[in-house]
Parts: sequence; structure tokens; C-alpha cells
Amino acid sequence: MVAFTKLEATGNDFVVVDEDAGLSPALSVEVRRALCDRHRGVGGDGVLTILSARDDARAVGARYRMHITNPDGSVPEMCGNGLRCVALHLAQTGRIAVDEDVVVDTDAGPRTLRVLRSMADVTIDMGPARFSSPAQFPRALDRARYAIAGVEFARATTVSMGNPHVVLEVDALPAVDDAARLGRAIEMDAAAFPQRTNVEWTKKNADGSVDVVVWERGAGLTQACGTGACGVAAALVRHGVVARGTTTVRLPGGPLRITVGAPDESVWMEGPVRRVFSGVG
Repeated sequence: MVAFTKLEATGNDFVVVDEDAGLSPALSVEVRRALCDRHRGVGGDGVLTILSARDDARAVGARYRMHITNPDGSVPEMCGNGLRCVALHLAQTGRIAVDEDVVVDTDAGPRTLRVLRSMADVTIDMGPARFSSPAQFPRALDRARYAIAGVEFARATTVSMGNPHVVLEVDALPAVDDAARLGRAIEMDAAAFPQRTNVEWTKKNADGSVDVVVWERGAGLTQACGTGACGVAAALVRHGVVARGTTTVRLPGGPLRITVGAPDESVWMEGPVRRVFSGVG
């Protein structure tokens, strides 16, 4: 029997399995994949396993670690919306303080977060955006042309938030079927993205906000992606499309507030998170 909690952050939904004394997930990859199944399992965009922080992260104050499993069984480095879910779970179970900075270990490095007093929002220091990552992008794209599956994008930018993203500036967001077809093809473009990639289509609005459709590596079309929203805001600031500071990034699951400072400074994300239910299965 597996105890779990279902949480969602801007429509990105996750199954949280709490194993905070462990150093690696006790559940097999097959079981974690089965938990994600929306028809025969709990259903989710991934399984978040809470583990004990590793020694190097403990040295900077972390007690807990977030491990992520995608629905296809792959393990991404980072998930911003997932980290908000883990933070709320730890706060609701009394293990981290509310309205205080807390460090949590991730496979992209330690991240500092704060659960706001309302217990409805979490803010996270997502680390700096990197526009050069040879392992993730052998050929970095900097608002360059990129073609795939017979479609050419004129303004493509690769950016790493610990995990790889390609941001596609477009005049109109793609329909669902087109996003699914192209997202899968772009994710699997091994020549351009040897570690596969997340994909974000983005369009600026007249009020300065930006709309985003996201295809997540290992998960497909999702309602939101925290690292993707950060990568989009950082790329648009880099190219002068939006002003440095706080940008509202609107995803299918709702808005996130992304703050981009000077180059090489951290990108900050703030957004809602909610416990849906708990169970044993």
C-alpha cells in the first residue's frame, strides 16, 4: 500500500510520495509510472518523491530533497511547479516554517523557497537562466531560425533553468493538435537536443503579459510549467520583448509571476498551489 497526496500548482498536477528518511525512491519506476496513469492510477504530470537531502545540500541548510519521475519514467532535473507542491506539503505537515526562507535539494541544485502565510502561494528562487549549455544544446539558439517537421520558427531561443527549454516566439499560439505533433518532434530532435527538451510557444499581449503553451519533456502537453515560464520570461527580457522586472506569464492552468533581474541573477517565480486530496492505494 502506498500513501500519497495529490497536489496541483497552476494546473500542473502531481502525486507526492513522502519518503523523507530515504535517499532514493523506494517505489519502482514501474509503480511511479502507474501512479501517473489518469485512467488506471491516481493521475498526474509526475510523481514527486520527498527524500532526505544529500550531504552537499545539507551543507547549505537543506533537510529535504525533491525527486521527480515523469509519466514516461524519465527523471528531469527540476520542476518549479512540483517544487511548489512539495513546499506546501512540507508546510502543511509542519516540517518547514511558513513565511521563512527554506532550502530544498533538487537535481538542479539547492533551491530557496518561501511558503507565504496564506498557504496558497509559494515563491521560489529558481536560479539564473543560462543561454549556453553545451550538454543540453550543442548549438545554442539565440532568437535564431529553427525548422522541424516541415515548419520553420523564425525566433527560437534555447535556455536552461537547470533543465533544457526551447522558447519559440510566435504571432499566434498553436492549436492543441499542432502543439502535440510539433512538441513531440521537437522534444525528440536528438541532433539539436541530445537530452531532449521542453518546448514553449509564447506570444506577448498588449498589456505586457505573455501567453504560453507548453510541451513538457517526458509528460507532453501540460497546463503549466514553472521552469518553462521562467525560461520564457528570461528569453524575452534578453531580447527586449518585455522589460526587466516582473512579468505575468499566462499558461492554460493560470498565471505565474516571474521576476527577471540582471544577467546571471536568479529568476524568481511566484504562484498558487493547492492540496487536492490524500489517499492510500
